[in-house]
Amino acid sequence: MANNKALLSMDADTYDKSWCEDEDPMVFGNIFNADKSVVVWQRTKHQAVENYFDGLFSALGLGIRGVYSLKSLKASIASSLPDGEGKQQVMDDIYLLSDMLITLFDCSSVGIRLVPLKSAMCPSFHVDNIPVRMVTTYLGPGTQWLPQDALMAQKPSGKAVAMSKTRLGHYYCPDKIQQMRTFDVGLLKGKAWQDHEEYAAIHRSCPVDENDKRVLLTLDPM
Repeated sequence: MANNKALLSMDADTYDKSWCEDEDPMVFGNIFNADKSVVVWQRTKHQAVENYFDGLFSALGLGIRGVYSLKSLKASIASSLPDGEGKQQVMDDIYLLSDMLITLFDCSSVGIRLVPLKSAMCPSFHVDNIPVRMVTTYLGPGTQWLPQDALMAQKPSGKAVAMSKTRLGHYYCPDKIQQMRTFDVGLLKGKAWQDHEEYAAIHRSCPVDENDKRVLLTLDPM
């Protein structure tokens, strides 16, 4: 997977940090750069999609989980989602992102998880034991991550700085946390990405305030 250099879309020198973001979806090609752990496509909110999930949040139940080919995806998603204004736009967007993922990684199907949340699903900073994952938040705040240069093996001494600790034992300053916006789409490398075990994206679900709602979509190439 990580050797598919033909899909590079931007010069590796365009960014000098472990993550990059752009309003052009071609930014996703940078995930194949060895020094990139997180790549974010910045996009504007789709109001019809946001309104759909806000109005039908309770009707989503436990959400959707399954593995789909592009051929079966729309029909399967249609039967799983509650009816309401904006449903077609939701299905179109999930199909679009699935198509992009399949094209990018030359896979045959996508593992989809669409979940309504009222609390953080993974509140501690961690890495995923997979090659790569695509994430977007349709309702509520987006996923958070830590740049690689923000991680410290040891807590600095002699500094009156509030430090926190990841599940993996890294120390970091909370003001270094990066966060996707609603509707942004991120690619996060996991520790199973070939030759990238020590450079996986360290991320977490964002805190969710009481009475807030969040709808998260994750897609895995299969």
